[in-house]
Amino acid sequence: MPANKPFIDIDRAGKVALIALRASSGIGNKRAVELVNTFGSPQAVLAAPAGEIATVLNVPLEVGRSVVKSGRAQERAIKVVESAEKIGAKIVTLWDAEYPSRLKQIFDPPVILYVKGETSPLYDFSVAVVGTRVPTENGQRIAFRMGVELAQAGVTVISGMALGIDSVAHEGALAGGGRTIAVLGTGVDVVYPPSNRRLYDKIATQGAIMTEYVPGTGPEPHNFPPRNRIISGISLGSVIVEAGIKSGALITAHSAIEQGRELFAVPGMAGQPRSAGVHRLIKDGAAHMVETAAEVIAHLKSQLAPVLNVAASLALPQMPENELKLYKLLESGSKLVDELIQQSASNAVEINRLLTSMQLKGLIKRYPGAKVGRA
Repeated sequence: MPANKPFIDIDRAGKVALIALRASSGIGNKRAVELVNTFGSPQAVLAAPAGEIATVLNVPLEVGRSVVKSGRAQERAIKVVESAEKIGAKIVTLWDAEYPSRLKQIFDPPVILYVKGETSPLYDFSVAVVGTRVPTENGQRIAFRMGVELAQAGVTVISGMALGIDSVAHEGALAGGGRTIAVLGTGVDVVYPPSNRRLYDKIATQGAIMTEYVPGTGPEPHNFPPRNRIISGISLGSVIVEAGIKSGALITAHSAIEQGRELFAVPGMAGQPRSAGVHRLIKDGAAHMVETAAEVIAHLKSQLAPVLNVAASLALPQMPENELKLYKLLESGSKLVDELIQQSASNAVEINRLLTSMQLKGLIKRYPGAKVGRA
C-alpha cells in the first residue's frame, strides 16, 4: 500500500467524493489511496485534470477521464451515503481514527468501510473463527465453545456470518456476553443468508456489522473471497474449525498467512472430508494445532494482555463443583483417566461417572487410549 498520511479530515462531502472516486473505472483501493495522498483530499482528486491523474498513476489517459467523469456525476455516491445514514451505519475511511489500525497494514486495505454498531474499541483485540458452512455436530460444538470462551476472556470474535461454523462462532460470542464483528460479502443493509436476520440484529447491538460493499449490494459469489482478507486482516489470528479442501475458510487461512497473522487449526476426525483442509494446514506446518480457546489465548497472550484478567484465565461454564474440579484439571490439555483419578484423589467409579455425565453435556470428549479432554 502507498504510504498513507495518518489522518486526512474527510467530512461528509469528502466521503461522497471518495465513494465516487472508488466507483471510477480502473480505480481500485490502492490507486484511490495514492490519489488521495497525492492531491490531499478526495474532492481535490475529482477536480484534478485527467492528464495529471493519469500521470500520478502512470496509467492511460482514459482512466483519468473516468475519474473526472465521476467527479461531475456524484448522484449515486450521494445516494450511497444517504442509504448508510438511513440504517444508522457509519462510513469509515482509511484516513479516519476509527479505522481498524491492523487492517491498514495489509496489502490491499479497503479505503471505505460501512459499519453498523460499535467501532474502534472492538478492533484491537480480536480473533477470527471461521469454517465450513456444513459442519458436523462436533464442529459446531467446538466453534460455539471457542466463541464463548474467547468472548469471556475479553477477546472480540470475528467471522463472516455465513451458515455453519461462522454463525455458530458469532452465537457463542454473544452467549458468552462478549463482542463480535460480522464481516459481510454484501452491503451493510443486506442480510445474507436471510435466515440470519435475528443474528444480524444481535450482532449490530452487541458488536458490529462491517463491509466494504456499498448498501444494496447483493450476495454475488465474487464478493466473498475479497471480504475474507478483511476478516483475517483485522484479527490477531484466525482459527479454522472444519474446512474441506475447497472450503472458502481456506481463503481466510491463506490471507492470514500472507498478512503475517497467526493461524490456528482445530483437528477433526481422520478421514472426515470436512476436516481435510484443516489437516492439510497442520501437516504443511502452516497452522498451530489447537483444541481450545485457552490454547489460542496462550499463544497470543502478550498481544491480548490488556483485555485478559489478572489470572489470564477463561470464564468456565456452569457445572457442579465435582465436575468443575475435573474440568479445571483438563485446562492444560487431554489426560489419561488414571491421571485424573490420581490428581483428583477420587475413586475410579466416581471419576468415570462424572466423566460420563460431562460427556453427555458436551463438556468433554474421549480419545483412544483411555484419554479425555475438553470438548
